[in-house]
Amino acid sequence: MDYDLEVAAEYHPLAAKAARASRSSGEPTIMDFVYSILLSIVILVSAHIFLMPVAVPVHNNLEPRLFIRLVEAEGLDPCVREVSSPVFDLAVEVDQVSESKQGPWAGGGDDAMLRVSYRGVILAWGMVPRFCIDGRSPQGPEASVATLLATAEGSVLREEMRNLIRAEICALGRAEFDVEGNLPGLGHLRCKTYLFQGEHTEPLPPCHF
Repeated sequence: MDYDLEVAAEYHPLAAKAARASRSSGEPTIMDFVYSILLSIVILVSAHIFLMPVAVPVHNNLEPRLFIRLVEAEGLDPCVREVSSPVFDLAVEVDQVSESKQGPWAGGGDDAMLRVSYRGVILAWGMVPRFCIDGRSPQGPEASVATLLATAEGSVLREEMRNLIRAEICALGRAEFDVEGNLPGLGHLRCKTYLFQGEHTEPLPPCHF
C-alpha cells in the first residue's frame, strides 16, 4: 500500500508537466509563423522556375537536311513524236542549317553519282559536283547548293513508261521519282522528288542517309 502511494505521488507531477507541455505545443509561436512564410516563399519561387516557359532556339544544333528538287524534265511526254533521251535538271537544296553549328559539310565530287528512277526502273543518272554546306555563308540557311543534269544518252523511254508518268501527273497533279546515290562526305542518299503539273502543290520530303 505504501508503495502505491509513492508511485502515485511521483506520477502526478509527471502528468502535470506532460499536460503543460501538451498545451504549450499546441499554441503557435512566432518562429512557427516565420517558418511558414519562408516555406511558402520557397514553394512559390520553385514553381515559378519549373513552370516558366523555356525558349527553344529554332534549328539550333541540328544536322542539315537535303532535298532534291526536279527543276525541269525532258523526254517524258508521250504526245511528242520525236522522242529524245530523258533529261532531268536537278537541284540539291539544303535547309535547317544552324549558324552556330560548326561546319562546313562537304559532299559530292570524287565520282559522286545520283540515279533517277521511276517505279524501280532507272531512267537517268548524273555526276554530282562538289559542294559545301555552311550556315555562316552569305547564301543563308536555306539555299540550293548544287545542280546536276541526269540523263541517259542514246536511249529513250518506252511509250508505256511515258504513258504511266503522264497518267500519274493527270491523276495526282505530280509524278514521283526516286533519286539515290552515294555522296562522299555525307553517305548514301535516298530521296524522292516530284514532277509537278504547273505550280508546286506540296513540299518535298527530306532525303534519308
